[in-house]
Amino acid sequence: MDELYETAAELPEVDRHDVYAHHTGEDEWERVPYRDSLWTDDGRATGVVSSNQDFYNVIQYGEILETVGDAVDQHSLDVNGRVSVSPTAHKMSAMLDFDDTTVYANQDDPIDLGLKVRSGHSGFHGLKYDVGAERQVCSNGMVAFVSDLHFDQTHGEPFQPGLAYNAVDAVVESPEVIEHRLAQAQNRELLNQDEALLVLMDTGIDRYLDQPVPDLLNALHSEVEDLENPTLYETYNAGTRALTHYTRDVPDYELDDGFESLSRLLETGGSEIPEPEEVGRQAVDNRSRELIEQGDTEPYWEDEEETLRELMQEHELRV
Repeated sequence: MDELYETAAELPEVDRHDVYAHHTGEDEWERVPYRDSLWTDDGRATGVVSSNQDFYNVIQYGEILETVGDAVDQHSLDVNGRVSVSPTAHKMSAMLDFDDTTVYANQDDPIDLGLKVRSGHSGFHGLKYDVGAERQVCSNGMVAFVSDLHFDQTHGEPFQPGLAYNAVDAVVESPEVIEHRLAQAQNRELLNQDEALLVLMDTGIDRYLDQPVPDLLNALHSEVEDLENPTLYETYNAGTRALTHYTRDVPDYELDDGFESLSRLLETGGSEIPEPEEVGRQAVDNRSRELIEQGDTEPYWEDEEETLRELMQEHELRV
C-alpha cells in the first residue's frame, strides 16, 4: 500500500493552458478561446480539450490511484500491481491485484482478481474501472468480462471518488458471479479450430501481433484441449495468451483496448455469456464479406475461401 501511494504521488499533474492558432502565410498567432491545452508539470503537451469546465474536467491520475488505494485499504487487503503511462501522458493504465480474491474457473485453473483502472487526458478517454484478473497457471491477463462490474465516468463530470469505492467493493464481493461466468463459457463450443481463429481475428487483436495467424494458432494449440471443439473460454484464453506473451514492446495502455475487445467473447451486456453460434457466425460472415465479396484481400491461409464456405454451410444447417 505504501508503494501504491508513493506511485500516486509520482504520477504527472496536469494543468490547463491557452491554445493559439498560427496563420503560416501571415505569420500571425491568435488565441483560440474555446479550447485549452493540457500540459504536465514536467512540460509535456498531453491533450487539447474544451475550455468550458462544464464539458471537460481534468481528473488527475494520482488522485484516481490514491482514491482506489483508500478503497482497497478499507477491505484490509494487500495489493500488488503496475502503472503504465504513455510518453505524452495522454493515457494511464493501472492493474492492481488483490490478495485473497482468487476464483476458480475449474479446480486446476485459479485466477487472481483485481481492478483495472484506465483514464486519459487527450479529450477522448474517460475514467474506467473494470474487473481485472490473471490466471495463475500461465499469467494470462484478463479484463472487462462482466458488465455488472464496470464503472465509468466522463470528463464532463468532476472526479467522483465514490465510483472507485464501488468498483473495489464489486470486485471483492463478486467472486461467485465471476466463477459462474467462466464456468458457463467452458460449456459453449465453436465449430472447430478454423472458426476459433476467425473469431479471434475478428476481435481485432491481430494488430498487436507481429505474426497474427501463427501466433494465434500457437495460442490455440496451447489453450484448447480438443481443437475440433474449442470452447469460448479456451478461445478467450488463447487471445489473452497471445496478448500477454506474444507481443513485444507494446505497453499496457495500448493493450487495454485489445483485452477489452476480447471480452465480448464472454460478455453480452447481460447476465449470460454470448451464444457461440452467434459469435462464430458473425466472425465467418465478416470475414466472408472481406475476403470473398471484396476480392482484393489476402487470405489468412491457403484454401481459406473453401473453409469459409464450409463454415457458412454448417451455420445454415444449424438454423
